[in-house]
Amino acid sequence: MAEESVLRLAEISRLTTTLREKRDELNTEAQQLVKKRDRLNAQVAEWLSKAREHREKRDDNNKKVAEFKVKRDEIFSKLKDKIDERQDTEEVAQEIKNKTSAPAHVLRRKIRELDWSLQTQVLDLKHEREIIEQITQLEEELKVAEDAAAKRKESVRTRTEIEDLRLLMNAQHNSVLEFARLSQEENQFMIEAYAEVDSLRKQADEAHRRYLETRREADETHRRFIEAKQENSRLRKEIGEVRIRQRVEKIQELEERLEEKTSTALEKFKRGERLTMEEFSLLMKRGLL
Repeated sequence: MAEESVLRLAEISRLTTTLREKRDELNTEAQQLVKKRDRLNAQVAEWLSKAREHREKRDDNNKKVAEFKVKRDEIFSKLKDKIDERQDTEEVAQEIKNKTSAPAHVLRRKIRELDWSLQTQVLDLKHEREIIEQITQLEEELKVAEDAAAKRKESVRTRTEIEDLRLLMNAQHNSVLEFARLSQEENQFMIEAYAEVDSLRKQADEAHRRYLETRREADETHRRFIEAKQENSRLRKEIGEVRIRQRVEKIQELEERLEEKTSTALEKFKRGERLTMEEFSLLMKRGLL
């Protein structure tokens, strides 16, 4: 029984050492997984912050796109009105022009020439009336020609306004395109940042899952280690008790043998027989001599 306990104790001692080493390895691995999980979670928070920043920039750019679109459309509406206005002015100017026989400066010159004839020449009444009628007719034509010239000036001014509006509208449209491009860039950055967040979260979740698994295995190994230690202590106590009992039994057996030898030596002494040195010494120690 004692030999079986000793063998079992050796086995339990080896198991205790193995379990302790495995538990310590698992605890070390669990600590590393916790650090990895926390590091990944910190990176998740960092990338989330970047994603939110890109989203805010994208939204700001989208807002600017909408604002510039409104301005562009307002200018385009004014531009259409100006184009229609210029077309009307050009049509009116052309209609007026068709009613005149010559440009305004030619008509003015003819009027001046006729007027000069009236002032410098002696004309009969009929001829004078003819010239006056010509002047009157030319003055009417001049008024029409001047109206046509005014319309043409108005058309030129409107054309300048149209060009200015076109430039302004193009500027607004370019701003729309630029901020739309920036918005698209920020949106792409945001998508990439959220993709990185998802990837890091999966890694962090996997690290946490492995940590819990390792932690459970470490706890189970520790439980088995404690049980092995308790079994080790029990076996040591049991073996110690057996050894003490065996030692006592040996002492008792030795004492019985000494008692027997002492009794034999004492009988020999009483019979007057010669004692050995061992027998003599034994009787002396017992106080029987």
